Amino acid sequence: MRLESVCTGKTRHLDIRGQSVKTAFLKSAVSGPVQVTLDGLQGNEVAVHTDAIYAIALQHYQHWAERLDVDVVDWAPGFFAENLRIDGLDETALNVGDVLSVGDEVRLSVSGPRVPCFKLCWQLDQPDTFIREFALSGKSGVYFNVERPGIIKAGDEIKIESKATGTVGLLELSEYVFEKRTIDEDILRHILELPGLSETSALLLRNKLYQILDQQRTSGDRWQGWREFNVDHVVEETDEIKSFFLTPTDAKLLAPFRAGQFITVQLPIKNIESAIRVWSLSDYDNEPEQYRLSIKREPQSTGGSAFMHEDVTVGSRLKLKPPMGRFVLDRSSFKPVLLIAGGIGITPLLSMAKAHLERGAKAPPLYFIHCCRNRAAQPFREELDQLSANKGVNVQHVYDQPQIDDLLGTDYQIQGFLSLEHIEAFMQDCHIIHGGKRIDMPWFESDIYLCGPPVFQSQLVDSLIEAGANENRLFTESFESSIDDVRHVPIEKAEVVFSTSGKSVIWRSDEDKTLLELAEAAGLDPDNACRMGVCQSCSTILQEGKIHYKYSLTHPSVEGQVLLCSAVPGSERIVLEL
Repeated sequence: MRLESVCTGKTRHLDIRGQSVKTAFLKSAVSGPVQVTLDGLQGNEVAVHTDAIYAIALQHYQHWAERLDVDVVDWAPGFFAENLRIDGLDETALNVGDVLSVGDEVRLSVSGPRVPCFKLCWQLDQPDTFIREFALSGKSGVYFNVERPGIIKAGDEIKIESKATGTVGLLELSEYVFEKRTIDEDILRHILELPGLSETSALLLRNKLYQILDQQRTSGDRWQGWREFNVDHVVEETDEIKSFFLTPTDAKLLAPFRAGQFITVQLPIKNIESAIRVWSLSDYDNEPEQYRLSIKREPQSTGGSAFMHEDVTVGSRLKLKPPMGRFVLDRSSFKPVLLIAGGIGITPLLSMAKAHLERGAKAPPLYFIHCCRNRAAQPFREELDQLSANKGVNVQHVYDQPQIDDLLGTDYQIQGFLSLEHIEAFMQDCHIIHGGKRIDMPWFESDIYLCGPPVFQSQLVDSLIEAGANENRLFTESFESSIDDVRHVPIEKAEVVFSTSGKSVIWRSDEDKTLLELAEAAGLDPDNACRMGVCQSCSTILQEGKIHYKYSLTHPSVEGQVLLCSAVPGSERIVLEL
């Protein structure tokens, strides 16, 4: 192999697809000897990437020119943002940890394959879908660490000095990163422990590891149907909120859960055959020995929250289904995380915050905003203060009705209601750390999770999206009825006809039954799982009449259907295909 050219570049702002991007992507060849330091080439700057040196084969220029039907003479050295253009470089024969000599002095070790980004697609005038083709081609180039500094120049001979053992090939690694090859937890952990692994590859593989681990959490030690739990102890968080700590009476292992998921609870409420409620798990543990439910007593409630506050004590027995729900923290993402909670909406987000911290020192920054009335009405304040003591965690408290002894700047930072301006100011330091290097990010590029009353959420969501937040990375969940539900005019009783079975029953509002509970009481056995309008498994065709969603967090995915688990009659007669 022979060093054909040496290229460097300076950081600058480029207009890429209408956006100003800080980058050192554009590089050009330099003549004469060049000093190589442990950080890379002297005179070369980097904006984002943390790898010391990037090299590509001279032969790859011709390959990609033919593939894209362009004249290779139009591509000067440095066109692919490489530092070294090498005649005869074959990355398919290289493994992470292999050591190469360049000239008489410099020693480089292979750290990983090139992981391309949108800037390469911009340079080649290709759509972003081209990234995958380039990465998996075996002609994407190599990242190197500097093992021994020195002087290099065009024309230097390059040799493989030593081959690493117990490692991974570059093409194989690309196939793992871009999911062409199946990878499991053991392989991931082995690769992540390889000395000198590129931080770019490591970042993506760590994200895949958490994706696998969180997927495992939704299947381990799960039980079927109802399981009896004992109320181990009860904590009064505020005058309105109690936490219930539940342990299984059979003393067997508990199912792990993803942060943000909920528990379905069957309550033995007098005169109600099947009172089913769902509450978010408000704590997090990798191997839980108990579940914590934190429940607010709703004003004028005579149902689930009232029963939990008034009738459930230490020693009470409740039946639970295993954790479920799709409002969960995505720990496979590398972006900063913004959690915004309104009142009791803190429960799933507190679980998310604790799960996020378990990612360790390499976790992206966490921003947590809790909006409530005042310090006296704020649950989990001590836990939030403990969270804020962790590096990379930022917590802000917003009180709309602070009491006279609540201190601005100590107990809370904002008086009134949360606004977009408050969020922008709170996250002005938004960034990630990649390979020990700080990379600034706009706040709206964060993964955003909101939970609270519908009005609280809808106003914020509209503002966040308008300001640039990505709808695909903005996740919401509400514990209350939707705005449309508020306009619902309740009825006292209705005839409910199950057309397939030929059964007809009377629904009464004072019995507080959903249509699913009504069907079960009539001897029917509809498909169901989550009992809160998320899994959609109880979806049934509504043939006649109107319904009202009482507990739903989502609506049916198919028009003309109804989610039995969270609906009640909205007219005096309804007909269901069941």
